Amino acid sequence: MRLFGHPLHPAMVHFPIAFWSLATVCDGLAYFGLAETWAHGWVLIGLGLAIGLVAMAAGFMELTRLAEEAQVAAQRHMMTMGLAWICYLGALMSRLQDGTPIAEPAMLPVALSAVGFVLLLIGGWLGGNLVYRYGAGREETPRMQ
Repeated sequence: MRLFGHPLHPAMVHFPIAFWSLATVCDGLAYFGLAETWAHGWVLIGLGLAIGLVAMAAGFMELTRLAEEAQVAAQRHMMTMGLAWICYLGALMSRLQDGTPIAEPAMLPVALSAVGFVLLLIGGWLGGNLVYRYGAGREETPRMQ
């Protein structure tokens, strides 16, 4: 998916990465005593999940543009980021009790958030590898004469 000839995926990924990273910090702070941050984590995870879907769709559409040698790396990146998305979805869903958010920090959502963050780091590194090693998203430009 491109906008004015530029790949949309690299522009979109910064948002879920930032939201989920901050959510993980909020969850950790809440679990270890700063309970006021618990509600912020909920909102940040939700925003990351929503924008993450758009980023994943844009990345999936870029797959056809990748060279054959980059396909395995792209699949690893997609799997890892998909698992991170699932962990954060689990973190969000495990905060619900009878359809309403729980007020106090709990171990399961914090653990899922932490695992999601580790997967986010790995997936981000794999995505960077696609760009810097395989040139994903880059177009060959004609040389100036």
